[in-house]
Amino acid sequence: MSDLTPVETWRAAVLGYWKGLDLQAAKQGQATGVKDTGNRAAVTGGKQMDAMQEAVAKIWRADPDISLEVRTTGHNHLPAYFRPAKNWDLLVLYRGSLIAAMEFKSQRGPSFSNNFNNRTEEALGLAADSQMAAERGLFGNLKPWFGFIMLVERAPKSLTKVELPKNMPFPPDPIFEGASYIGRYKIFFERMVKEGNYDAAALLTAEAGSEHFIEPSVSLSLANLEAAIRARIAYIKTLPDDVFDELTL
Repeated sequence: MSDLTPVETWRAAVLGYWKGLDLQAAKQGQATGVKDTGNRAAVTGGKQMDAMQEAVAKIWRADPDISLEVRTTGHNHLPAYFRPAKNWDLLVLYRGSLIAAMEFKSQRGPSFSNNFNNRTEEALGLAADSQMAAERGLFGNLKPWFGFIMLVERAPKSLTKVELPKNMPFPPDPIFEGASYIGRYKIFFERMVKEGNYDAAALLTAEAGSEHFIEPSVSLSLANLEAAIRARIAYIKTLPDDVFDELTL
């Protein structure tokens, strides 16, 4: 029998994303009278991934033998290398030291092209900044665990083959030939984890308004992410206090 989070919990979190978008679209602009157009009104509020964050936070809090501090709301700033600080979506601390940091992002239609570029550039920049900060000892000697969750709307434009740019001076990597935007996300996050930019990542896709999600890659599945989180918790719990203290100086 598996101790992993039931699929119903993840489905509720995915449904919470769509409900959050609807709520934000309805509320956005009430205070100022200025409302964004189209789907932008739903995504500029920044709270649509709260249900997913809380589902993941419960995993970090689940082990009764270790008391981890999990932060999902408010200001979760960490020092960065190429900029003063980065505000993360979820932080995990133990005895005042950083154990893990996670980011939660999403993309819905209809503009998949520009938003795909924006999301991948954000994830690339975050990885470069956080890894360099870790290497420079800004978090102590114990390297933090970095995770990423991405939820993408399944729609004709995100599932259709995307043409590669023409007349480039060098040929593109053949792996991208015929890939949709969801396919590109799969390649992107698989490679980010493989190259050590993130310790684990999850990629979910779902039709608008639906709780039923599809995971394009086993290595980017929620089960794999949760197993990686539990392995991190087990590692921290196993460290003797004096060793942990020395590592986190």
